[in-house]
Amino acid sequence: MKNKGKNSGKKKSDKKSVGVFINPRTDFGFKKIFNIPKMMASFSNEVISRRVKDFHINSLSYLSVEHLGDNEEERRIIVDSRCQTDKGEDILIEMQYARPDNFFERLIYYCFYLLRGQIPPRKRKGKNDKQPEDQTPAWHYDLKAIYIIAIVNFPMIKGEASKDVVIDWIRLKSEETNQTASYKLNFIIVDLTKFNKKSEELKTKEDFWLYTLKWAETLEERPAEINDELFIDLYDNILPTNKLTPKEMKAYDISLVNMKNMGLFTSYSRKEGIEIGEQRGIQIGEQRGIQIGEQRGEERGIGIGERKRNLQIVLNAANKGMSIEVISEITNLSREQVCEILNSNSEE
Repeated sequence: MKNKGKNSGKKKSDKKSVGVFINPRTDFGFKKIFNIPKMMASFSNEVISRRVKDFHINSLSYLSVEHLGDNEEERRIIVDSRCQTDKGEDILIEMQYARPDNFFERLIYYCFYLLRGQIPPRKRKGKNDKQPEDQTPAWHYDLKAIYIIAIVNFPMIKGEASKDVVIDWIRLKSEETNQTASYKLNFIIVDLTKFNKKSEELKTKEDFWLYTLKWAETLEERPAEINDELFIDLYDNILPTNKLTPKEMKAYDISLVNMKNMGLFTSYSRKEGIEIGEQRGIQIGEQRGIQIGEQRGEERGIGIGERKRNLQIVLNAANKGMSIEVISEITNLSREQVCEILNSNSEE
C-alpha cells in the first residue's frame, strides 16, 4: 500500500460503516492477526521482553483455546489465543473491549488451568509391579513461566500512580520488601486507553503494535513511521477489508455488532452507567441551587442514567432481532415499557 507522505496514517471519515482496515479489537480481527504465528511471536516478544531479560520466541505452537474440566461439574473455559514457546512457556492472550465483572479473577482462573496442564500424569503401580530403585519423584514443581496478556479497552487499575502506565505487570511480590517472590506467574495488562502517542511519535515495534491495535480501523493508509517489514505485510495483506472474502466480511460485520453491544450487556457497564448518571444528576442539581442539588440531584441522575441505558440496550437488542420477551428479560423492563421505548423511537 502506497504511503502519501511523512505524516501518513490519516484517519477515515466517520461516514463509512466499514473502514479501509479491520478493527483488531473485534473477535474476528484479533483472530485474523494473532492466528498467524509470526504476528503472535512478534507481539509477545515486544511485550514480554520489556521485563524478562533475554526473552525471545524462536518458534511457537498453538494450543487448544477450549479447556474442559475433569468432570461435568468443572467449568469450561474458552480463551482468545493460547500458544507455547519452544521452551515450554505458556502464553495466553485475551482481548476485552468492555469490562466484565471480576475480570482479574477470571485471569487467575485461567492461570489455574495452565498450571494444571504442567503437572505430569501420575503413574499408578500395579500389584505385581516391582518397587523402582529410584524413589525420586519425576516432577519437582519445576514450573515453566506463564504469561497471561490481557489487552483491554478500559482502565483495569485506576489511580494517579498508574494513569500513564500502558503496560502493567503483576507478579507475586513481597508487600514488605517489594521483592519479586516468583517470576513464573506473569499477568500483563495492556491498557490501550492510556496509549496516546501520535503516528509521528512512533519509534519501536511495541509502539507499532499498540498504535495498530488502537487505531487501525480509523486509518485510510499505513502510517509512514510504521515501516517494519512485518507491519508492511500486516497492513498490505491482513488488515485491508477489501481483501476479505464474502464469508469473512459477513463474520466481520457480526463481530462489529457484537463488540458494539458488548458494553451495554455487561452488569459492570450497567453499574458504571448508573454511577455516571448519578454524577451527572448531582452536577445538574448543583447548577440549579445547592439545596435542590442535594435533595434531588441523585434521584435525577439515576433517572437519566437508567433511561439512557435502557434506550441503548433495547434499541441494540431490537436491531439484532431479539424478541420483545427476550429484551424484557435482559433489561428487567416490562413488556409494555419495551414497546413504549420502541414506539417512541420509531416516531422520532
